[in-house]
Amino acid sequence: MKTKNNNNPYMVCKGINNAIAILRSKHFTIDRIDVLNNGRATRENQINRLLIEEKTFFMGKKEFVQKHPEGRDQGIVIRFLGSVTKEVFPDYTNINNACLLALDNIEDPQNFGQIIRTSECAGIDGIIFPKHHSVPVTETVLQVSQGAFVNMPLYEVTNLSQTIHELKKNDFWVIGIENSVNAKKWYEMQYTGKIVIVVGSEGRGMREKITKICDFISTIPMQGTTNSLNVSAAVSAILFERLRQIEGH
Repeated sequence: MKTKNNNNPYMVCKGINNAIAILRSKHFTIDRIDVLNNGRATRENQINRLLIEEKTFFMGKKEFVQKHPEGRDQGIVIRFLGSVTKEVFPDYTNINNACLLALDNIEDPQNFGQIIRTSECAGIDGIIFPKHHSVPVTETVLQVSQGAFVNMPLYEVTNLSQTIHELKKNDFWVIGIENSVNAKKWYEMQYTGKIVIVVGSEGRGMREKITKICDFISTIPMQGTTNSLNVSAAVSAILFERLRQIEGH
């Protein structure tokens, strides 16, 4: 299956974790690395070993802050070129516990970035998100992911429901996470095997047509007065429950 190709222009990421991940990767072309003289990044041996001499510009504090006034950069900012999304799904035929996360109606870039970070830590195989009905991959998304986007395959698709149908034809079971009285509790669901886990936004949830193509619906019951979890928190609970089940086998 092919997904839509996303030819990103130059992107900018800040901070040590992002810098290490980008510089270690062979998928990106480094355009420029700005480093604060005597800043935190200069004290990181991993950073120093990875810096590309002709692309690195050491700057005094005044010059650095004028150029990067937003802060929270830990003394390093990287500008790079390259697509952060994948174009083609791999062959999952011989992967027993393949897991993909599908996002529907996710509009907050902070949530998207945190979901990427959580997914990479939980060891899933990729994230699918639609071109429409979703926040795009922005610099904020990449920043919040703390470098996890480098190792987490991201698939932007034109038609999410069609993509899920194709995965079902390839022996994937589809589990939707939704607040519903008829849903199975999240910790009672089996997450082993080839699965697609689908989540929607806190406010609107999944679109009805996406909900209808799910094989199972799971829910995380709330005990407090808040009626729903932040979607990144819900994703964390589900993905690490899956990891627990796989390691238990």
